[in-house]
Amino acid sequence: MDDFNNFFDNPEERPSPHTPIYHTPDPPRRASKANVALIISIIIAVVMTLVVIVNVILLATLKDSVAKEYAESVARQTYDQYSEAVQDALSDTDIVKDVTDSATQSVIDAMKNTVGEVAYGKKTGAARIYMYTSQSDKPNNAAGMATAFLITDSDAANPERYLITNAHCARYPKKRTVGGLFGSTQIYYEWANYEKILAVFDGDNVYYELSIVAAGSYNDENLAADNTQPDLALLKVKGKQPSNEEHPSLQIASSDYSKPGTPIALIGNPEGIGASNSITTGCISQTGIEIDSWGPGKFILTDAALNSGNSGGPMLDRMGVVVGVAESKLVEESIDNMGFALSASTLCDFLKWAGAQANITINCRYVTATVQQ
Repeated sequence: MDDFNNFFDNPEERPSPHTPIYHTPDPPRRASKANVALIISIIIAVVMTLVVIVNVILLATLKDSVAKEYAESVARQTYDQYSEAVQDALSDTDIVKDVTDSATQSVIDAMKNTVGEVAYGKKTGAARIYMYTSQSDKPNNAAGMATAFLITDSDAANPERYLITNAHCARYPKKRTVGGLFGSTQIYYEWANYEKILAVFDGDNVYYELSIVAAGSYNDENLAADNTQPDLALLKVKGKQPSNEEHPSLQIASSDYSKPGTPIALIGNPEGIGASNSITTGCISQTGIEIDSWGPGKFILTDAALNSGNSGGPMLDRMGVVVGVAESKLVEESIDNMGFALSASTLCDFLKWAGAQANITINCRYVTATVQQ
């Protein structure tokens, strides 16, 4: 049998056939070429295994970042595709430009008109109102006259329309006389609601009857205010309702954004003169005024003419938005052009209170800002 340990050795170095089987051991020999190759192969295999293991660990560690980058790449490609599709679809139109141009033109058109002209276009939303202390009073026997304006439209869910005026146009200090001893009499006053209020709108000869939904109060020379709400009242149209198209409601500013110098117009029924609403113009002189003796709320001072019958009428800006409710004026020989209106924020707060008091929802059209001039 061949000696495999010496398979690759030089045949001349093999022992003689006559050499005894048992002999002294030969000196140690160097590793054969086969052994070296085997060792190298094992080392390479181990190294490759370690490389594979390290790569697997590295890939496992980086899988989240790789996945994220891949997703972002797909998203960018998808976005680009949709963007190109939208641009292609709109290639023949310019929506942004159309909207911008339309809005700009609306503002320009509004600015071309004076505040008085704007108010003239809104006056069908205001009504001349007449107050009566008895249901039996004739229309020409009114105890007072004032102004109110519509704040809601009619729809299937809310068919009845609501208006705003002053509390002093809905309530009054009723005089009472009580007999005393020996024929004497005692006079006192108490707050009472007008029993009948009629409204007439421009372009409409129908008399609409109104009812009082909620009312604030004011200080009278004979009585102090009996609640903590401002001089405002919420009215409701009874029975037949005025048309939304012929008598649209007015928009209300949701905050007091108007500044001194802002042009304004008042729509009202001064002294009941004429068969339609009157319009007076001026500007806002001062804002944020508080007058404790007149009751709660903030007042706006204006130089626009304000007379008896204007009470409860809307104060409009150049965009036709209600920024105040005409309330009163100072009357002295040394005073000129000092009229007052309750501010828009005071009106908004009152409407929240009135809605809660009557357990109703008042769907007004509020405006958060407007163009100032």
